Amino acid sequence: SAPQLSIRRLQVDLDAQSLLRLAPVVESLQIDAPRVRVARIAEGRYDIDDVLQRVLSSQGGGGAEGESARFALRNLALRDGAIEFDDRPVGRVHRVEGLTLTLPFVSSLPSQADVKAEPQLAFVLDGARFDSAAQALPFAPSRDGTLQLRIAALDLEPYLGYVPESLPFKLQRGRVDADLALAFAAPQGGTTSASLRGTFGLSELALAERSGAPLLEMARLSVALQDVQPLARKAALGMVRVDGLQLHLQRDAQG
Repeated sequence: SAPQLSIRRLQVDLDAQSLLRLAPVVESLQIDAPRVRVARIAEGRYDIDDVLQRVLSSQGGGGAEGESARFALRNLALRDGAIEFDDRPVGRVHRVEGLTLTLPFVSSLPSQADVKAEPQLAFVLDGARFDSAAQALPFAPSRDGTLQLRIAALDLEPYLGYVPESLPFKLQRGRVDADLALAFAAPQGGTTSASLRGTFGLSELALAERSGAPLLEMARLSVALQDVQPLARKAALGMVRVDGLQLHLQRDAQG
């Protein structure tokens, strides 16, 4: 059988500052064509449970309580990655292909806390392309940054088996589009804030009653998010547009 983990090439370049700072300083980490295969064999059980158990049982104590691990990482590049998730109980295989991750710099060392990390992440999930980018100061006192996420025509049909049975309706089909930017800040001693802006859309949406009777169809829903602050429970929306809406309603004997 195919291995659960394979990597075509792994190259690590360490910096001499690792000795001077008494902390690992990785000058370059290159990972080419990693392949990961995971299977869900039953509800709450996976074929890597034994590996996870060994990793968790081998975790030892770290530094002082509340103290972040000291490290510096430059020039992380992961190219042409792939993940295969075999969901055997529902008989479906999900695939992540073309996984690309670049991370120019991340450091928790005090003298480098103000260096911006600019990660970029892109991949194709079951045929739908994802693209994101971010800028952050994760170890500076302000601990702020922005995250961008773009989703193009994500088909929800492969994930219908994960919708909770407790919902009063059944999701039959739909596609998701998003172009969002999340600005966040978690200053030490201050108030954590988050602000979401951008556009979100649903298309080819169909909902049914639990009995299977049709409930709602919609060709397209587009929502412009001007300033949504979930932590402050505030939301400012721009244009909301609904195209091709059809509702299937019946008035019962009780009105």
